[in-house]
Parts: sequence; C-alpha cells; structure tokens
Amino acid sequence: MNTRNEIKQFFDGYAENWDNNCKYSNEKIAAIVTLAGVTNGSKVADIACGTGVLFPELLSRNPASVLGIDLSGEMIARARSKSNDPRLHLLASDFFDVTETGFDTAILFSAYPHFPDKTGLAKHLSNMLKFEGRFIVAHCEGRNSINHCHSGKTVSRISWPLRPAKEEANAFRQYFHIDMLVDTPEIYLFSGTKKSTAED
Repeated sequence: MNTRNEIKQFFDGYAENWDNNCKYSNEKIAAIVTLAGVTNGSKVADIACGTGVLFPELLSRNPASVLGIDLSGEMIARARSKSNDPRLHLLASDFFDVTETGFDTAILFSAYPHFPDKTGLAKHLSNMLKFEGRFIVAHCEGRNSINHCHSGKTVSRISWPLRPAKEEANAFRQYFHIDMLVDTPEIYLFSGTKKSTAED
C-alpha cells in the first residue's frame, strides 16, 4: 500500500469520533486565522481540512469562499454534515490533484506532518495562490508535543517529525517571503507571502 492510501485509510477510520477525541483551543484558532489574513471577501483554501475545525472561525471573517480539501472522504462527509453555508465548498481529493487557483490564503492546520514532500507542497501552494497571497502552516501545540503524538506505531508510518520552524520554512523560501516563525511549547507556525515569478 502506498503512503497516500495509508493516510486516507487512517483518517477514514478515525473520522467518526475525531471531534470527540481531538479538541482545539478556540482562542488559538482565532489567532491563527487572524495571522493568516482571512478578511472580508477573501478566497480561502483550507488544506487537509478534516472535519472542518476551522470553518466556523473562517466563515466568521466573511470570506467570499472557502474550499475545504481533504484526502479522506469520511472526514469530508463529517465536515459536510456540520455546515451548509453556501460559501463553503468541500472536496475529497489529494491536495496535489487540485487545480483551482487564485486563492488569497491557504491554510494547512494541524496536518503538515502528513506531507512528506515539503518542496512539492510549497510549489503547489504557490501555484494555487495569487501574487502576494499568504500560506500558513500552523498547530495549536508545540513541536515536541506534536512529535510525541505522532510517535505511535501506526501514526508514525504516515507522519514525518516536525523540525524547528525555521528549518521547515526553508523548503518554502524559493516561492515565498517568509515573515512569520513561531516555535514555542504552546504554538507552532510559519507563514509567508507568494513571491513574484520574476524573483529567484
């Protein structure tokens, strides 16, 4: 079985009870969405959106649209059952198969360790975003806590340990101006804006 199918099956199996087992700080989510620059009229991509943890906060900022993408069809089904907002569009797909472009913001919340190809991720994010559009990779916990949670026998097969945010961000510098790095016991994130294609 390839990694993509392993990841899909893992999250399909956990989708039904995900919201009961995984709790997130509303205050930290609000801060992350603010740092992501989601504002009135934004076009937002929520990558690996899971059951839609970010959707209430994202939609509260009155974006024009939110595209929720997840490899797991069961996660998307759970997300769909919780909201019928017309601004919200959900897609059960591999992120790398998504061809839609013109996004103002792309958010990867609490899922980055499941993307082994960091350079490919950065390139595809860049392709999706407008010039000066913002990506953000973020977690509501610190790096050590996240790596510990992903150290189990099963989950370690579909996760790659987080390195310091400054090191992880290096894979993105070809395509983005990195302007935020947070790597504390309470929160982990890095973010930046898309470079012009004329830049190195």
